Amino acid sequence: MNNKVKEFQNKIRKYHSLPEAVVIDCKPVGYPFYILSLDLTYLSNRDLELLEEFVMKCINNGLTTISEISSFLGLGNHITEKVLSELISRDLIKRENKIKLTKDGLDALQKQTILAPVSETKTFYLDALNGKLTHYFSFNYFDSKKHPYGSINKIIKKPRKNKVEDLVDYYQDIENFLQNPNSPNYIELVQVNNIEKLYLQWHEILLVLYKNNPNDNEIEYEIFSRDSIQKDYRETIEQLYSEGKKVLEPIFKEMKKDDSSNESFTSVIDNISDDDIKNLENISAKISSLDDPDSFSEAHKYLIKEEKKNLEKQLQKLKTETRISEVIHTYEIRDYLFKALEQAKERVMVVSPWIKRNVVNQEFLSALENTLRRKVKVYIVYGIKGSSFQNDHWSIKELENLTYSYKNLEFQKTTNSHRKQIVCDNKFAIVTSFNFLSFRADPNLTYRDELGVILKDKQTIEDLFNSGITLIGG
Repeated sequence: MNNKVKEFQNKIRKYHSLPEAVVIDCKPVGYPFYILSLDLTYLSNRDLELLEEFVMKCINNGLTTISEISSFLGLGNHITEKVLSELISRDLIKRENKIKLTKDGLDALQKQTILAPVSETKTFYLDALNGKLTHYFSFNYFDSKKHPYGSINKIIKKPRKNKVEDLVDYYQDIENFLQNPNSPNYIELVQVNNIEKLYLQWHEILLVLYKNNPNDNEIEYEIFSRDSIQKDYRETIEQLYSEGKKVLEPIFKEMKKDDSSNESFTSVIDNISDDDIKNLENISAKISSLDDPDSFSEAHKYLIKEEKKNLEKQLQKLKTETRISEVIHTYEIRDYLFKALEQAKERVMVVSPWIKRNVVNQEFLSALENTLRRKVKVYIVYGIKGSSFQNDHWSIKELENLTYSYKNLEFQKTTNSHRKQIVCDNKFAIVTSFNFLSFRADPNLTYRDELGVILKDKQTIEDLFNSGITLIGG
C-alpha cells in the first residue's frame, strides 16, 4: 500500500472514528462544474445599501415620520425603524422634532447619486450536481479520456449562452461575491448583461473505497480532493441518492470491471446474490420438512438424521461463505437507518422505544419524505411504559403532520415495547440494542457501545416484519 493510500486510510479512521478501517481502492473521478464568464454592471464604493438610500431620499423630500416613509415605500414600520436605527448610529440622520438628514447624511446621499456604473467580466463556477454558485475555485483538471472510470453525470441543467434569464436565481449570490471583505462600502449589482462564455469542466476528485474493518462485508466510500475529505461533495452525492439519482453507480461498475482480479473488492461490491439466498432458504426448508416420528424404523430414523446433519453442514457453509447474517457495531447501525430509507422500494419498518429531536431532525424528516414520495409504505412504531425518558413533542408533531400528507406513512405509538428493529423490503432486517430514533451515535461525543445483527434471510425478514405489525394498535 503506497504512502498516499495510507494517508487516506489514517484520515478516514480519524474522521469516522473507525480505528480498524481499511482502504481497499482509490480512483480519480471527474466532478462536473459549469464555468461562466459573465458581463456585469455594478455600482462600487457605495456607502449606502439600496434600502438605506431610499429611506434617506424620502426624508430629504419631506417624509419625516416612520409611518409616512413606510407607507410610501410599502414597508412594515419595524423594517423602517430598523433602517433608521442603523442610519442614526452612523450619524447620517437625527431625530429632533422631525427626522432629518445630518450634514454627513446629505454628503453620503449626494455621493450616492453621482456614482458611475462599472462594467466588467467576471468568472463564476456553478456546481453541476447541487446548483451552488461560487466565485473562486482552484481546479485540478480531470481529463475523462485518460481514465476508464469517466466523470459523474451532471444533474443541473446547463445555462444557455446569451440567455441571462437562466441566471435570475443567482443574482443575489453574484452580488454577494462582488463585495470586498476588506472594504465597508457596499457594491450593488445593477444587471447581468450577458453570458459571454460557458463550458463544462471537471474537477478531479478521488473516490476512496474502504471497509469499516477488515472482516466487514460492506463497502463504504469517501471523497478526497487536495488530500482532504470533501464533506460538501459527499453530502451532495448522498442527497442525490436519497432522491433516487445514483450518480456513482456507473463509476462503481467500471471500477468493478477494472478490479475483476481483486477478489476482496469484487466480493464486497457483489455482496450477497439472490441465488445464495434462495439456496439457503431451500436448505432450511428441507431441514424443516424432515420429521422424525416414532413410527419410523430405527434404520429410517438414522438415515433422516444423517441427511439432516449433511444439510445443516451445507447451511452453515453457505452462511459462512455468503455472510447471510453479520454483526454490526455502534457507528454502522445508524447508517443502516438511512440506507433503508434510501434503498427501499416497497416497505420500511422502524421500531424504537423513544423519539428525540437530535435524531428525528430535519435531515431524517427529509430522507423520510423522499422515501414516502417514492410510494414506499413506511411503518414507524414507538412507545414504552413507565419511562422517565421523555419523547420530543416537536419530532412527534412533525411525524404526525407527514401522516396527513402521505397515506403510505403508518406512525403509531404502542403501549410497551423495548425492541429496536428495522425492516427494509425483503433485502435486510436489523435487530439491535441501538435506539434508532433517539440515539445519534455522534463520533464527536462520548462513545457508547451498541451491537446489532443484520439479517438477509427472506423468511426471517418476513417473520420480523409480521411481528412488528402486531405492535401497531397494541
